Amino acid sequence: MSSPVPPRWGTPRRADRATRGPLLGEVAQLLGWRFHPWQRYSGDVSLEIDRRTKEPYYRTVGIGVARQNGKTTLVCARIAMQLMAAGSTVAYTAQDRNLARFKWEEHVSLLMSTPFRHKVAGDPVRANGRECLTMLNGARYMIVTPGEKAGKGLAIDLAIVDEAWAHESEMILGALGGAMSARRFAQIWLLSNAGSYRSALWRRMTDTGRDAVADPHSPLCWLEWAPAEDCDITDPLVWREANPSLDEPHGAVSRALAADLVTMDEATFRREHLNLWADPIGIVGIDPVAWAACRSDDVPGEKVALSLDFTPERDRGTVVIAGDVDGRTPLEVIESSSDLFRVIERAVEVAKRWKATVVIDRASPAGSALPAFERARVKVRQIALPEFARACGSFHDAVPRGQLTHRGDYRLDSAVAAATKRPVGDAWVWQRRAGADITPLTAATNARWGIVSAPVPARPAIH
Repeated sequence: MSSPVPPRWGTPRRADRATRGPLLGEVAQLLGWRFHPWQRYSGDVSLEIDRRTKEPYYRTVGIGVARQNGKTTLVCARIAMQLMAAGSTVAYTAQDRNLARFKWEEHVSLLMSTPFRHKVAGDPVRANGRECLTMLNGARYMIVTPGEKAGKGLAIDLAIVDEAWAHESEMILGALGGAMSARRFAQIWLLSNAGSYRSALWRRMTDTGRDAVADPHSPLCWLEWAPAEDCDITDPLVWREANPSLDEPHGAVSRALAADLVTMDEATFRREHLNLWADPIGIVGIDPVAWAACRSDDVPGEKVALSLDFTPERDRGTVVIAGDVDGRTPLEVIESSSDLFRVIERAVEVAKRWKATVVIDRASPAGSALPAFERARVKVRQIALPEFARACGSFHDAVPRGQLTHRGDYRLDSAVAAATKRPVGDAWVWQRRAGADITPLTAATNARWGIVSAPVPARPAIH
């Protein structure tokens, strides 16, 4: 079955696979709910199973859709379906415990207002920190507190991460993953509308999910309803692309969207009602038009600094040199290779020839090159994460002001296009999209920082 409003990015329904999607629909119907077509489609795809082992093909399910389209009903039906399995543990979390408690109460109240209540063992426990809905078959639905200890000591069969856009770190996934690793049939569901550059968890899930839809072997099911970024936000046909239940019973209402179009600022309307990311420049990292305008044949000059960086997988490394010419910082890629020994040798060679300082983020994979620089007696400046964040901010701000130049090197251009932002406290640092190589950008950022933050030599006193 296909959805009348197809997702813009969607894992396809593979007809050769069995699915528990119809069972989810039956559970919803028994609870008195009628699924919208997009909800049925989501269930059919996300609950595909191996015919032999009965295990789900997708351990992780990500669903992105605008608000007021029925995410809560879909989630509650999925929770109820899981709680029908004896001994199951379902865990719910949000960006903080207060919201998690509020949503857990909403789900419990909704379930208890249906025939499902006859399967519940007594009244739900609502004591703070001990919230739990327990079934006659021993299954339970509880809250886990967000953070690195979430789910510790639990064996979780279904985890729900709602309002995923609000998570500014990915810590919750690691914690929940550990609590689910021994459960053969476990799933984690993440649901949200679009976020901002601070939405670290949902941004990475979005990038990874869009890449996964074409991979038949991916363990991630991704379903995202949204129009094109350059759409006409006043067009009701565009609204339907992000609101697959528009004007259906219990779905989003066109009149309400029309009213919000007048009263909301555009960025909020796009994020809430069109499932489009706010602050697109912040997400992309650097405005591509401003970056193109920095193209120049300037050479670094005589005062230079350089840096190198490696990918986390250590399958690629890059050396970039930065200079100081008339108040601008020209950048040039010196070496980019999968041979990391060659990258280090080239960095040593250039540093010694130009008597240049090598700037390295000591927490990065390139920190492993430090012994080689020490042996070569090359001057090294190590920077920590807070200073790297300042370097990223300085680099970002220099682009629209034309305070840096580049020579149009495709490697640096590709890195700039692939970079996003990862929040670090009140600041941010560069983050790569799934599978991308942004070492030319991180090396350029640090090399430039070595120039613009270098101490000014003291002038001799005049007597």
